[in-house]
Formats: sequence, C-alpha cells, structure tokens
Amino acid sequence: MIRVKKGNGPLLICLPHTGAAIPPAVESRMSATGRLKTDMSWHLDQVFDLSEDLDATVIYSTISKLVADVDRAPTDFEVGEDSSTSCCPTLTLDGKKIYKYEEEPGAAEHEQRLLLFHDPFHKAIDAEIARLKQQHSEIAVFDCQSMRSRIKGFCDRGLPMVSLGTAEGKSCDAGLKDVIAGCFKGVTGFSIGIDDLFTGGHITRTYGDPRKGVHAMTIVVAQRAYLRHETPPFEPDRVRVKRLKGTMEEALSKVVNWTQNKKGSAPTSPAPLKPGNGSESELVVSEAG
Repeated sequence: MIRVKKGNGPLLICLPHTGAAIPPAVESRMSATGRLKTDMSWHLDQVFDLSEDLDATVIYSTISKLVADVDRAPTDFEVGEDSSTSCCPTLTLDGKKIYKYEEEPGAAEHEQRLLLFHDPFHKAIDAEIARLKQQHSEIAVFDCQSMRSRIKGFCDRGLPMVSLGTAEGKSCDAGLKDVIAGCFKGVTGFSIGIDDLFTGGHITRTYGDPRKGVHAMTIVVAQRAYLRHETPPFEPDRVRVKRLKGTMEEALSKVVNWTQNKKGSAPTSPAPLKPGNGSESELVVSEAG
C-alpha cells in the first residue's frame, strides 16, 4: 500500500491522504457519508507530479485516510470515542459519522491497521530520510495535503489557498518557510497562512529536526486552488492544476537552492524546468513489514 518514487535531490514529498483504497470488509461497514470519502486529498498527486529536474523523492499512501490516517500519531485512538482526528477516524471533519451504528473499529482492529498501513508508511519515510541524508547535509521534507476550502465546525471562516505548518517554527529553519511563503505571496489570487489553523501534522513534528539538517513542513492546499468542484466527483480543473503545479515547482526549485546555500556550498542553479511530457516515473512499491 506504500509507493515510493525515488529521487536523488534534497526533496522528500509525502502524500499521506491521496489514497482512495478501502478494503471491502471496512467499506461495507461505512455509512453513506463515509463512502463519499470527502476528507481525502483528492487528485493532489497530479499537482505533485513534479518535473524530473527537481529529482524529488515522493512517498504515497494508496490506502484511504479513513482506514488509517498516517499523519496522525499511532496513539491517537480511544475505544468508544468518536473523533475526526484519530489514527482511525470515526467522524468526518464536519462531525458526521463514517460508520454505521456500532460498526466502528475497536482496539484490536486499530492495532491491525497500524501494522498494515501506518507503520510501513513511516518505515518508508525513515528509510528515505536516511538515504537522502547520505547524499545531502540539508534536506527538506514536505507533508502535503489538501482540504475542502470551508468545512462547517472545522474551518468556518474558510482556508487560505495555501497553509504552511512548521510546528511554530520548531520543525524547520525560518529560511525554508520564507522561501515557500515568498513564492506564493507574489502570485495573484493566492492567499497564504503560516502556523495558523495548521501548525504541522504528525509527519512534520516527528521528522523535522533542523539541527540535524532535516527541515519539515506541512503544506495544506485549499481544494478550490486546483479542483473544479469540492464535492463528488471532485473533478480537477486542468488550468488550476497547471497554475498551482507551476508555482509549487518554482517554490521547490528555490528550496533546492536554499538547501545547497545553507550547507555552505557554492550556489548551484537547478536546470530549467521543462514542460511536462505526460510521462510517469516508475513507482517502486515497498514491502510492508
């Protein structure tokens, strides 16, 4: 259920919520609301289908976050409690029940889902950070997600186009935040929030360690930035995807330069970004356990 596209640059992109797969035994217990899967990062993998010139490593989870949210701590689970923020959520972000009456996962199932889905994802992150750190003294880890622009009871005032979470500045050097924020502040129609509603998820808080040259940041994109509609079937808008992807690639290109300059080496300009040719790099599937 974990796919790793390996690159050799200093960028590690994590996509914890793009997966849509739900085992039949789980889906049969879900309510009609749960089966809509409204809380996942629909089609965000299209935005992060990045230019090969960036040479980024990308880790995907193909399982739905409704089955196992790999951006939650494994301890975030209480038997008998409804929660939208659990590792095995039982409520949507707007407080609607994901499961039919008395069909919620219990403690044993929670442990099983951790072993099958959560642990392998984090083992993949550990392995890729270790691999990239052998090649670079400074690397940047991005936990990338998307969300409906307005969710009742969760973000009633609406989301900025792009939100950055840095664990209140603890998970990355301030320079990294300035690089990403600067690229979006200059784009017409894009608003940006920093450590506001989102202050960094479990991935960012777990792996960000600037003292060791590992800089982590959560990036949450409002779905209006790249989708035609934020309701089923969550259809991507080709023009919006292209615009967001272009801005993201520009920002990440500057991040590559930032990591090189920070380690004290001579500045190196990355190769010019080429227009996408529609090709897809081969995905390497890691072995669970």
